[in-house]
Amino acid sequence: MGISKPIVGVKDQADGAAETAPSSAMRTRFNWLAELVGRFLFSQVVMNESAVAKIRELDEKGTVVYVLRHRSLVDYFLLNYVLRREDLPLPVFANGVSSTLLAPSKEVIARIRWRLSPRRMFESQGPGAHQDCAHALSAGKPVLIFMRGRRKGGVLGGWPRRPGQARVGSDFLREIVHSHRSGTSEKFIIPLALFRGHSFRRRQTGLSAVVYSAQDAPGEVRKLVTYWVNRKDIFFTVGKEVVLGQFMARYGSEIEDRLVRRLVRAIQIFLHREERVVLGPALLPRRQIKALVLENEEMATGIRRLAEERQVSVSKLRKEADGYFEEMAANFNGVVFGIVAHVFRKVWNRMFSGLEPVGFEAVVEKVRHHPVVLVPCHRSHFDYLTLSYLFYLNFVSPPHIAAGVNMAFWPMGPVFRGAGAFFIRRSFTNNELYKLVFKQYLTFLIREGYTQEFFIEGGRSRTGKMLTPRLGMLSAIVNAYLSDARRDLYLAPVSIHYGRIVEEAVYGRELRGASKEAESIRGLFKARHFLKQKFGTVYLSFGKPISL
Repeated sequence: MGISKPIVGVKDQADGAAETAPSSAMRTRFNWLAELVGRFLFSQVVMNESAVAKIRELDEKGTVVYVLRHRSLVDYFLLNYVLRREDLPLPVFANGVSSTLLAPSKEVIARIRWRLSPRRMFESQGPGAHQDCAHALSAGKPVLIFMRGRRKGGVLGGWPRRPGQARVGSDFLREIVHSHRSGTSEKFIIPLALFRGHSFRRRQTGLSAVVYSAQDAPGEVRKLVTYWVNRKDIFFTVGKEVVLGQFMARYGSEIEDRLVRRLVRAIQIFLHREERVVLGPALLPRRQIKALVLENEEMATGIRRLAEERQVSVSKLRKEADGYFEEMAANFNGVVFGIVAHVFRKVWNRMFSGLEPVGFEAVVEKVRHHPVVLVPCHRSHFDYLTLSYLFYLNFVSPPHIAAGVNMAFWPMGPVFRGAGAFFIRRSFTNNELYKLVFKQYLTFLIREGYTQEFFIEGGRSRTGKMLTPRLGMLSAIVNAYLSDARRDLYLAPVSIHYGRIVEEAVYGRELRGASKEAESIRGLFKARHFLKQKFGTVYLSFGKPISL
């Protein structure tokens, strides 16, 4: 635990007034080294404007209680830097940390002198961390609660040293409940989640586990390495607040231990939902996905039935189904997606002047709870890139995109597949085995909770008018949903409009009778001249998600 002795007579350089806060109180001013490190590592950390506004609003209504999952001095420093930058309320107490290393030099020297002073042995040791927390709450001051303790192994991480260190937040939540019952101001418990990256999560091994997974609670040195490597790609999300008064009104008749456990559970759920939005479902190895799709009872029964109808061996149909899966399935890769996003961002900045989404927040809210299928109109090859780019900009896990098999041309097919595309044939009405594999793959995506995207028109409109919907993909999704893969699923219609369509010249030639040119790497290189043109602003309008 951090030193809980209040520091009396030490002046904060920002306030110029006597400090009586615990040593874990966040700093309005850092020493020169902490300022330098913070500016280098954390100056580009993102916190959404709406989240900043929400915290300010809640602070005006009552007492803010920030919650982070794992105790970490590095995360404490990062949060201190971001809250100070955004002029948000700074906690005057945090369990298990001390901000001494961040303090101005004069205060550090004063603290050292006090610790070495002979008088200290005759002074009382102060109220302790729990009373510090209680005093802060009774005064209506913000506090920060870490739900779990540090991991064993110091700088490198590991498991908790003792079972009691694993879940230290519950005791301090009990102090918050006590404080509320004493009749002080309303408490708003705000879960905070800290992330690195824009894409799905995958179990990390080797070097990638060191430099990638900041959210997996590594040791302090590993976190510093992670934040240094990814200093342009770190962000906070703010979960839905728990209004303690409402929570107590609902469960206040229960005994205190049970009430605290319910509160811990509620915070964990909100943190999990934020992680779901950003990271999406955990990615499985491709071989495991194949096993889930092809080696279930429904698939086995269908293959046996088709083998009897065709008078062929079961092993031959299984091999054929294996080929369909390899042709169809996405193979999402965070590195590939990151490269595609980096290249597209540069292309976007040269070709377009802006991106204006409307109604996107309602879609993100549904992603927190259920799988969502985006159903956009189709104007341009930039449609699916633009939608994925919007998800990327807002730190939301990108969708798996249903693409025509014509887009699987070499060498872009593996790239598109790595960025989340899965490829389907234009028509497979008479191929029962292909339909069976496709249904099982869609069922897997829905059951695991992946966001999906498909174009209901089937192809791009050359005139700007909506084409007659092709219902095959929609029918396949509904049938997969009806297999009880999930409790609910939402369809989100999306209207996409461009200042200018990138393919306008090509569409003009096709409308005058020219044949459609097949997608190829040659056509991609011919499209380089588009980089010299401007195509205005892109508008994305999301309709109200429809519950199945």
